[in-house]
Amino acid sequence: MNQRVFKILEYDKIRNQVVSFCNTLYGSEWVHTMEPFEQYEWAVHAQDVTEEAAIFYRLKGDPPFAVTSDMRPAVMRAKLGSVLSSIDLVAIAQTARGARHMRKLIESVALQAEIPYFVEMSEMLSLEKILEDEIFFCIDEDGLVQDRASAELREIRQDMKTVQMRMKRALDELVRSPGLQKYLQDQIITMRGDRYCLAVRTDSQHAIRGVVHDVSASGSTLFIEPERVAQMSNELKRLETAESREIERILTQLSAHVTEHEEKLQHAMKAIGELDFALAKARFAHAVHAVKPQLTSEPRLHIRKGRHPLLDPKRAVPLSVQVGQPFSALVITGPNTGGKTVTLKTIGLFVIMALSGLFLPADEGTEIGFFSEVFADIGDEQSIEQNLSTFSSHMTNIVHILERADDRSLVLFDELGAGTDPTEGAALAMAILDDLHRRAIRVVATTHYSELKAYAYTTDSTSNASMEFDVDTLSPTYRLLLGIPGRSNAFAIARRLGLSSAILDVASDKLSTQDVRVEHLIGKLQMSVKIAQDEEEKWKAVHREAMDLKQDLLEKQEEEEMLAESRRKKADAELRTRIVRMQREAETILAELRELRSKGIEQLKDHELTAARKRLESLVPNETLRAVAKVKKQKEVAVGDEVRVLTLAGQKATVIAVTAGSDELTVAVGAMKMKARKEHVELVRKAKYIDKPVPTISRAVIDVKPSLDLRGTNVEEAIREIDQYLDRAILAGYHQVSLIHGKGTGALRKGLQSYLRHHPRISHVRLGTQGEGDSGVTVVELG
Repeated sequence: MNQRVFKILEYDKIRNQVVSFCNTLYGSEWVHTMEPFEQYEWAVHAQDVTEEAAIFYRLKGDPPFAVTSDMRPAVMRAKLGSVLSSIDLVAIAQTARGARHMRKLIESVALQAEIPYFVEMSEMLSLEKILEDEIFFCIDEDGLVQDRASAELREIRQDMKTVQMRMKRALDELVRSPGLQKYLQDQIITMRGDRYCLAVRTDSQHAIRGVVHDVSASGSTLFIEPERVAQMSNELKRLETAESREIERILTQLSAHVTEHEEKLQHAMKAIGELDFALAKARFAHAVHAVKPQLTSEPRLHIRKGRHPLLDPKRAVPLSVQVGQPFSALVITGPNTGGKTVTLKTIGLFVIMALSGLFLPADEGTEIGFFSEVFADIGDEQSIEQNLSTFSSHMTNIVHILERADDRSLVLFDELGAGTDPTEGAALAMAILDDLHRRAIRVVATTHYSELKAYAYTTDSTSNASMEFDVDTLSPTYRLLLGIPGRSNAFAIARRLGLSSAILDVASDKLSTQDVRVEHLIGKLQMSVKIAQDEEEKWKAVHREAMDLKQDLLEKQEEEEMLAESRRKKADAELRTRIVRMQREAETILAELRELRSKGIEQLKDHELTAARKRLESLVPNETLRAVAKVKKQKEVAVGDEVRVLTLAGQKATVIAVTAGSDELTVAVGAMKMKARKEHVELVRKAKYIDKPVPTISRAVIDVKPSLDLRGTNVEEAIREIDQYLDRAILAGYHQVSLIHGKGTGALRKGLQSYLRHHPRISHVRLGTQGEGDSGVTVVELG
C-alpha cells in the first residue's frame, strides 16, 4: 500500500504509538517497517504472533530486556579486530543476560500455553553464560574494570595506592610544617592538571624547591609541586601508564571472546528485536483495549463497536459497520462535522492495522477481510503549485484510484463529487459508483447529494447509511445508522434557531409533495431503527450478564472439581508412599532372614519368626488391618496356592501348610517360612503344582528405565502409562525421569503437562533442553 494512504489514515501515528511501547532499538526498527502484509497467510501469522505476545505479557509482564543501545556495531567492530570499550562490553553482557532470562521465561510460559513462535525465537537466545560471566568478572555494571580482572592489575593498583598515600603524607607534613606555613598563601593541597601542588606566596618562591605549574589570576600565588612530591608523581604516572596497558590487554582479550560468540550474539539481537516488536504490539493492544480480529481471505469487513485508536476512548462513539456482505457499496449521508470522515478513516485504518498484525480496539467478533490495497480520497488537497482547485485535486485522485483498483481493493471517498455544480457532481458520483460496482470493488462513500440516496436504494449490492443528528440539541450523536439515508434537518434546525413560522411555511410550500413524504418517511424510519437498536443493546447487556454468570459458575465448579481431585491424588500419593516404605522395610527384613538361612539354620525358632512377623505387621497401619478385616470372605486356600500377604504390603507367598480347625496358615516367602492369619492373605492363583515363588518387586525395579516413550499414544493412554511408570520409577529410586512425547502438533505435550502440573508425586515440570530432546521431551522431577 502506498505511503499517501498511510498519511491520510494517520497510520504513521499508530506506528509511533507502538514504538513508544518498545523496550529496545531493535524492536522500534521493526515497528517502523510495519506495513500490511501482501499475502493473506502472512497477515494471519502476524496476528497469531501478536496473540502469543499477549499471552506472554498477561502471564509474565514486561520482558527482561536491558538493551538501551544498538550493540550490532560494537559486535561487528570486535569481529574486525577492534578493542571494545568497557561500556560496550558491559552492554553486550547485559544483552546476553537478558536473552538468557527471556529464554527461561519463554520455556516457563510454553508449559502453560501454546506459543510456537516464541519457542522458535527462544532457540536464537541460546547464549552460553560463560561470555556474560567473563565480562562481569572483569568489569562491573558501571563499566569500571575491577582489580580482580588480573593479578597484575591488582598489584599495579595496590602500588598506586601506596604511592598516593606517601604523597599525601609528604604534602601534609609540608603544609603543617611551622617553618613553611608563613610562605603559604593557603594551607591546602590543590591539583593543577594532574599534579599535587601547594599554594605559595609569589614573594616566597625561593622557600620551597619544586616545579611551578600555575599562577593565580592576581599573580600573588604560585602553585608549586614540591621536589620530593614530584618524584612520587612521576612514579604514579608510570604506574598509571602500566594500568592503562593492562586494562587494554584485558579489554582486548574480552573483545576476542566476543568475536568467538559473534554469530550467536547477532542471532540473539535479531530475536530480541522480533520479540520486543511482538510484545510492543501486545502492550499497545492492552493500552487501547484491543482484541484479535478474525481475518478472512474474502474482501469484506464487519466492525463491531470499533473505536478510533487516536480518539479519547471515553468520548469516542463506537462504530458498527459492515461492507462486502451482503452489500459491496455503502453510501453515507449526514450533517457536516457529524462523524462521516472519522467513520471513513476508522474503516480504512482498521483494515491496515489488522493486516499489519495489530489488534483492533473493538468488540470480539470483529472481522476484517484481506484487501490487497486500500485507496482513499479524503480531505481538501487543492494544490497551489499545480494550480488545481479542490474539485480538480479530488478528480485527479479519483482517476488514479479508478486506474489501479481491482476486485480485492477497498475504496474510500469523502464527499464524492463535491466542489462543483451539484447536478453535475451527483451525476459524476453515480457514474463512478456504477463503474466500481460493475468491477465488484468494495467502496464506502460519503456525500451531501440527495440523488445518491435514491441511487443506493435502486442499485443492487448498495446500501444507505447516515450519521445520526439530535434535533433537540442541534448536535450530531456520531452514531452510524445502517440502512437509513440521512435527513437534511434544515427546517427543524431553522425552527429551533427561531426562524419565523411564516418563512418556514413558504419554504415548505416550495418543496414537492414527494420530497416532504420522503423526509417524513426517513424520519419515521430513523426513529424505528433507533428504538430497535436500543432494544438490541438492552438484550445484549442482559445476555452478557447471563454469560458472565454462567462462566463464574463453571469456573467455581471447575475449581471444586480440581480441589477434590487434588485431595484424592494427595491421599493416593500418601498411601503409595507408605506402601513403598513398607515394601522396602519388608525386603530388608526378608533379606535378614535369608542371610540367617544361608548360614545353615534350617528351621528358625518360633519366637524369632514371631518377632519378625510382628515387625512386618507393625509396618501396616491399624486402619489398613481394619480395612482388610472388612473384606468379604475369600475362597478357601489350600497348600500350593499362591497368595498375597496383606500384612507384608502385598508380598506374594506360597501356602505350605494349613492348620486344621484354625485360621492360621504357614506360608513361604522366598526362603522364609512364617505364619499368617487367613484373613490377612488374598488368593492370587490356585495351585496346579507347588512352586517356590520369589519376590517380584526387585525384578520390576531392575527393569525400570529413566525414560518413557509415549509417542503414538493419545493423552488418555499416555496418562495411564505414566501413572504406572512413575510408581516403578519411584521404587527404583529415580529422582528425575524423561517422558518422550515428540513435537508433532503439540496436543499430546499440552495435555500431559496440564495433567503433570497437578500430579502429587511430581515437584517440577519443564521442557527438555538442547541435548535432552528439546520440546519433544518433558522432564519431571519426583518428590
